[in-house]
Amino acid sequence: MLRHMNCSPALRGIGFWALRIAVRLILAVVREMRIEWRVQREISEAGTSINATLVLLSDEDRRMRRGKLYAVEGETTVGRSHNCDVRIGSPSLKGTHCILNMEADGMNVVPVGDAFVVVDGEVVGRRALAQDGSTIQMGGLVFRLRLEEGNAL
Repeated sequence: MLRHMNCSPALRGIGFWALRIAVRLILAVVREMRIEWRVQREISEAGTSINATLVLLSDEDRRMRRGKLYAVEGETTVGRSHNCDVRIGSPSLKGTHCILNMEADGMNVVPVGDAFVVVDGEVVGRRALAQDGSTIQMGGLVFRLRLEEGNAL
């Protein structure tokens, strides 16, 4: 099909199916960005303050986009379950992996059950206090915590 079109030799070499897959991937990324923008707009219109943000640094499965932001407010559950406040579809997370709770001096990170959680290089047993800039590993995902100023409760 591309042979008959007036296009560059490089584009003809890609092949129809590879081009189709590339277009679908681009459209998926655009859809994801639109959803993030809509959520951010709804939060700002509702006047809800976000206490903290988790920034995805790495994903061992390389399924997720680095730099993706997750808003955390008050007490927040994180996991794969649809019941979680922050739902992340990673196979390395449990249904409800951990609970994040804002405190006056940072954020408490509490693993649920035997979930694997590491804060600043130390495996979390019962709970750990994360500060602004802390790294939090949940399963195979690594995040950087960004606390907004004036979050003292």
